[in-house]
Amino acid sequence: MSTADVSTVFFDLDETICDHSDSTADRLADAFELAGVEPFFDVSDFRRWLPKVVAETELELREKCFGGIADEYGIDPARATAVARAYEDPDPESVEFLPGAETALAALADDYDLALVTNGGRETQEAKLAALDIADYFETATFAEPGRPVKPDPEPFDRTLTAMGASSAETVHVGNSLRSDVAGAHAAGVGSVWLAGADPATDHTPDHTIDSMHELRSPPWA
Repeated sequence: MSTADVSTVFFDLDETICDHSDSTADRLADAFELAGVEPFFDVSDFRRWLPKVVAETELELREKCFGGIADEYGIDPARATAVARAYEDPDPESVEFLPGAETALAALADDYDLALVTNGGRETQEAKLAALDIADYFETATFAEPGRPVKPDPEPFDRTLTAMGASSAETVHVGNSLRSDVAGAHAAGVGSVWLAGADPATDHTPDHTIDSMHELRSPPWA
């Protein structure tokens, strides 16, 4: 799709704008150790399963994801449950900006309408936005809600487009996941900007690729 006339920019939050000082990989390793379970999956598996499940709590989300992975690999589901319960959710307020993210938001806000599209729950994600003091950058925010689809389903993007009064042809989405952000944006007819990183190989090709949020100060679609 053409992204020549972009007026609206959507953003993912976790591992795109911000992250915790202790990584998901570190917390997962700790959970395996606390549960006394030999590691049978890694962060890439966790991310691969996240879009497949719907849950009302973070614990239920982990139980469904870890259980699905265990079933996939022929592992006793009790081990998955033990790891899910041993996994410690990070303090949502202990987040920090990814390099370049804060200045990128400030620069883009001068020329574009910004919105947030995240697979995280409202309470947790609003705490992160408050801790970073960036909520006011976004005209609207779409969070994960019980019983509603999450990225890569196009529904969160469609809801956000409606709330913004924007068309998909004039919108791009910035995110770090090929499976969730790029695939979801394209399913909704929205352009994509992928923040490259340790993402599992997929068939989804972004419209633009950046190696750092610093690069958004000169948007690749401009």
